[in-house]
Amino acid sequence: MLNDQEELAFREAAFAWIRAQQLTKPFFTREDLSQFSYGGTTHRLIGLFTGIWKVTAVSNTAIAISTAYVPDGAKRPYEDGEGPDGLQRYKWRGTDPNQSDNRALRRAMERNLPMFWLVGIGFLPGTTQQLFDVRYPVYLIGEEPAEHQFVVALEQDQKIIPSGEPVAVQEIVKRYNERIVKARYHQPLFRARVIHAYEERCAVCRLPFTELLEAAHIRPDSQGGSTKISNGMSLCKIHHGAYDADIIGISPDYTIHVRDSVLATFDGPTLQHSIKEMNGETLRQIPKEAASKPDRELLAERYDKFLSAS
Repeated sequence: MLNDQEELAFREAAFAWIRAQQLTKPFFTREDLSQFSYGGTTHRLIGLFTGIWKVTAVSNTAIAISTAYVPDGAKRPYEDGEGPDGLQRYKWRGTDPNQSDNRALRRAMERNLPMFWLVGIGFLPGTTQQLFDVRYPVYLIGEEPAEHQFVVALEQDQKIIPSGEPVAVQEIVKRYNERIVKARYHQPLFRARVIHAYEERCAVCRLPFTELLEAAHIRPDSQGGSTKISNGMSLCKIHHGAYDADIIGISPDYTIHVRDSVLATFDGPTLQHSIKEMNGETLRQIPKEAASKPDRELLAERYDKFLSAS
């Protein structure tokens, strides 16, 4: 088995490999994640069936945790979630603290080793193969045996709130944790799931470059909007900005509308072809799954705002 320094070098090499893959590949299948080469040997970074993984050829300590994709509204096999301190939780495998996977997670926590969190965001089109969005590094910083779970930090500065601290201190730590979780977990997960549901294209113009796509909320999260795919649309940066600024609106029948004052403006090919010519068109790309299509009630609510702004 590797010592701490050797194991850290192995994990940093795995992070670097994933980072290089992400330059051309936004999401990964299990097969993709089984191709990491180190020291002349190819290693798998995710299990075939288990959500907790250790590379047994080099270590008995967990290197990755994974969360399976479940469509919106369906029940998850493990209810990982967020604790009262704003930190994420990851469930044990089963309820036995001495089960081998749980011991592997405990060793990662005790050795303070960075890990991957592989989050399912959908399926490879036309197959039942899951696709994963990869988060790293994450750390296990606590264990809650009564709840059969570990506490997950998405960056090293996140802390479990000590019960004896003054209420004001606890609230400050909680708000910090919540901000990190939102920025590094919920928002990236929403983006990944939405963009994948739209087959990595803009709903308005079908631009196919993932690096130029964003997940637009129909009802903003600041107004209680959910992170369901049906509350989002995959939009390129131009059309996301136009949608948020009420330059374009989308009615419940998926028709694109351009503000009258913009239609009356003449200022070059970008405005003409990217915005004005979309007026009256229907969305060119929407998800195939009914549960993932833009929610018509939410669109109607947002379209009323567009009409008022116009």
